Amino acid sequence: MTVVLTLALAMLGAAAALVLVRLFRGPSNLDRIIAAEILLVIVIAGVALESARQNTSTYLPLLMVLGLVGFVGGVAVTRFMSRDSDEPDAVQREIPEQP
Repeated sequence: MTVVLTLALAMLGAAAALVLVRLFRGPSNLDRIIAAEILLVIVIAGVALESARQNTSTYLPLLMVLGLVGFVGGVAVTRFMSRDSDEPDAVQREIPEQP
């Protein structure tokens, strides 16, 4: 069982390295946001595997907090990014005329 957990942690490390490459080289902000979300999922999986390896449940509150931070952060970044694209270019705000 230890060999399987060690192999899984090594695979998560390789996946994290590939995601970090996408995070730094991503051509658009959307690629970087998705890479950050995936990196958080990899961290959550790594903490869960470490908890299974140590056969303890003390990491479960940390997993809950990381999951909530990932969700709230993803929603906040998405709202921030969509704020600029709410109005089409053809629609302009009315500017009151000054006498």
